[in-house]
Amino acid sequence: MAPIPLQHPVSFISLATVGIRLISTVYLIYAVGVSLYTSYKSLGPAQDTRSRLAQRKRLVPVFLGLSITALFLATYTSINSAVLSYRTWAYEHGLDQPERFIPEETLFPEPVNSSILDPVYIAHWLSDTSPYFDNLEIVAEKARRFWWGQQIDLATIAFSFLLSIEGRRRNVPLTAAFLALAHLVSLSFAQNLFFLVLLLTPAPLSQGKESYGLPVVPSSLIQIRDKYFPPKPKNWYLNPLAFGSALALNYSSTFLLPLAAETPSFANVVFFTRASTFLPLILPEIAPTSWGTIHTHPHDAYRPLTTIYRTVSFMSFVYHFKVAIAGIITSIPNSHHHRHSVFFTWDTEERTNWERSSTAVGKVLGSIYDHPAVMAVGWDVLICVFSLGLWAAVRATNTQHIIYSTYLNYGFKHKFEYPVEDNKEPGTPVKADPELSEEVTPEHPMTLRHPRRSTKSRVGSAASSSAHSEEGGRTPGKRRGRPKKTKQPEEEKPYEPAPSEARDIVEGDVLPASEPDWESAALTWGIAAFSGLGSATAGVFGAECVSR
Repeated sequence: MAPIPLQHPVSFISLATVGIRLISTVYLIYAVGVSLYTSYKSLGPAQDTRSRLAQRKRLVPVFLGLSITALFLATYTSINSAVLSYRTWAYEHGLDQPERFIPEETLFPEPVNSSILDPVYIAHWLSDTSPYFDNLEIVAEKARRFWWGQQIDLATIAFSFLLSIEGRRRNVPLTAAFLALAHLVSLSFAQNLFFLVLLLTPAPLSQGKESYGLPVVPSSLIQIRDKYFPPKPKNWYLNPLAFGSALALNYSSTFLLPLAAETPSFANVVFFTRASTFLPLILPEIAPTSWGTIHTHPHDAYRPLTTIYRTVSFMSFVYHFKVAIAGIITSIPNSHHHRHSVFFTWDTEERTNWERSSTAVGKVLGSIYDHPAVMAVGWDVLICVFSLGLWAAVRATNTQHIIYSTYLNYGFKHKFEYPVEDNKEPGTPVKADPELSEEVTPEHPMTLRHPRRSTKSRVGSAASSSAHSEEGGRTPGKRRGRPKKTKQPEEEKPYEPAPSEARDIVEGDVLPASEPDWESAALTWGIAAFSGLGSATAGVFGAECVSR
């Protein structure tokens, strides 16, 4: 092949884009680290009771290790993709390539032929090729590769809703930074970092905390923001129909990604797909108060939240099923016939079909080794699935909550109630008390409690009834006239907070389980294997938002 001459000058816009992306990634990692440190320093003394802090600290190294592993794999695969892209570009332009970019003898050798490592050529390569969009296009151009990449896109949509809901509940700073890192680095890296935030922020952070090195927003800008976008009241949640527009944009752009591959509009579609995932974070801030509902009780918002995640789970399942079928169909090889096949009917009609279908499934799963870019998203999916199941296990997430938040709940009539536990260790099954008419929520700090009938009143009523029975036993004869009515003591009515008081109560967090609940993890991994990462993410994150 004849070498392609260098015709175009160096584009400084392309170089600036690459530099901004690298600098933004480093700064966002630093900002998220500051956010984690702020959450850690804000843990109050109440969180050190009943081994709360000890149990949370026990899980911090686990998810921190998963995030570091995800960062290492993302960096390794990105470097391999960039090196492969540059070598391909250099080969097309007829540049001499050494056998090794870094010889084994020393790290700083005297280059024999350094033309390929000339910074001018590297600048030309970055001007002609965008490594970021090039890797995304390689993943989207084949259905079997897009089977891996689409799972990350669908799970990112569910992750953005978790950031919107839990970030606002806990007053977590820089929630948009986690979503940006999911696009710039990997979803598994950002997801495990936010799991650390949930562990270290059991109660909402108070406003005005120290920035610890981050730039402070001037008060004048805050006043301008509050003037045009006033803060929302407590327990205000945006109407799920308003989120429907965001979901429509998310899934429309995801649908267009494989169609736009190898076309000039691919970069625009990618940008639109990434930008639309920020809508769940932006809409609650800019929407007027009339677009939402102020719930009297924090738990009243559970039904709309479950509706959102159920919709995300259903759409993720439909998209995953579609791309799985397309990947298998496009990977089925031609039937293989040998010269003796005419005498082997079973071989031709049955075994050949089985071999073709199994080969197609193997090609879809094995496409993770097609290219370093596909390997990056493949490992991202695997780490996300593992950490998602582990999170459900250590939080002892109720399996009913997971099912309520997925499409699996469709077609089953149920009473939408969330079982609550008495003051027991996490993971202990709840036993209903027929004598009680009210339910009790876990006794976590800053958690709304529904008081039940006091023990004294029950004991008193039992004692009085036994006394009357004994008194009746002393006078077995019947008296004339109207029988004397026994005055029963009035039972104490449970305390019901006023609407204004209930609105100001802050929801508490779920105490991590002392022993992992592997049943929740198995359910999560089963949904991920059958319906894809997006559907499983919606189920676990939906349960996370309502398990209080």
